[in-house]
Amino acid sequence: MSDQSALFLYGTLRHLPLLQAVAGGDVAAEAAWLVDHVAYRVVGADYPMIVPKQGWVAEGLLIRPTADQKARLDFYEGGHGYGVRQLQVNTEDGSCGAEVYWHGDEMLEPAEPWDLHRWSVLNGPRQTIAAREAIAMFGRQSPRRVQERLPSLLTRAQAAQNAASPAPTTLRRFAEPSDVEVRTRTVAYADFFSVEEYRLRHRKFDGQMSPELHRSVFVSGDAATVLPYDPVRDRVLLVEQFRMGIYGRGDPQPWSLEAIAGRVDPGETPRETVLREAREEAGLELARLIELPGAYPSPAAKTEFVFSFIGIADLPDSAAGTGGMASEDEDIRAHVISFEELMHLLDTGEVANGPLALSALYLARKRPDLQAERQVVFTRKRNEGQKGAG
Repeated sequence: MSDQSALFLYGTLRHLPLLQAVAGGDVAAEAAWLVDHVAYRVVGADYPMIVPKQGWVAEGLLIRPTADQKARLDFYEGGHGYGVRQLQVNTEDGSCGAEVYWHGDEMLEPAEPWDLHRWSVLNGPRQTIAAREAIAMFGRQSPRRVQERLPSLLTRAQAAQNAASPAPTTLRRFAEPSDVEVRTRTVAYADFFSVEEYRLRHRKFDGQMSPELHRSVFVSGDAATVLPYDPVRDRVLLVEQFRMGIYGRGDPQPWSLEAIAGRVDPGETPRETVLREAREEAGLELARLIELPGAYPSPAAKTEFVFSFIGIADLPDSAAGTGGMASEDEDIRAHVISFEELMHLLDTGEVANGPLALSALYLARKRPDLQAERQVVFTRKRNEGQKGAG
């Protein structure tokens, strides 16, 4: 018996928090199976595709969404490039016709069989956060527009995950959920970055709620920086590149001296980010990372949070030069300079980059310890060499 309202789910929507976020609430579901099919992970991606395969069975859920829920689900899956096909699925009570989301890109290649548990652990929370933002565009944007924005949505979702473990609140207010009351939230602009407008109230220090405030915020993902330091030669590596923010302000000198930096990609830790960026921007392999305090560069208007590190590295003269990712139109010059010259650039104001300035000052604090560690290693190696010679 065919049931046009039935929908068979075999992939990420089997993760119930994601399903609820997209559908806008609970959806009744039962176990179901699609015979002679198998779900594979797509090569180079973290989502599945369904493939006909004789003798195999794809496990899933059968749901019967309301018309509104179905429209929301179609919008979300359409944003990922999926349409629907009508197939016959089995349940414990028999079989029925059901719609199945089917990817429209025939160039996709299957990898290993889809592992829902592994995906849920690694990606479920981040994808659910991104889905809430994607579904907020329902009725206002096309699925194609959602598809274009998926990379930035996932980057921002990664930032939201990172923000779930905030710094201590020993001096500042410990906020309860009821301390901020959002009346409206609208997206005024959305592309790689976005601008969101809020009308909200917040708890004041006298315990009362503020009047309704109209505030805008520039939304982006988190970033991570690393200042490479060679304790043997007592020198650092800085990178230099053109920066649009400086140019847009009207500064006639829009090239900026910075620490190596990059966006924290979805599924990536800040440590992994700086190790990757050191290779891409300067061809460097970092021997050790020393984590610095993270910070919001401009908390009054920007969501960006910057994780910072000092990276212990070997910095011969040959470490200087040009680099960057050609695929991202990066044009980067690396400078290898002494620690004292770094402090001079900070004093003169030529270093006008906040994360680099903080990293330089933190390095000044940690430098005696790093120099002492270098001496200990040098002494140990010298003693080992003397013992071997005797």
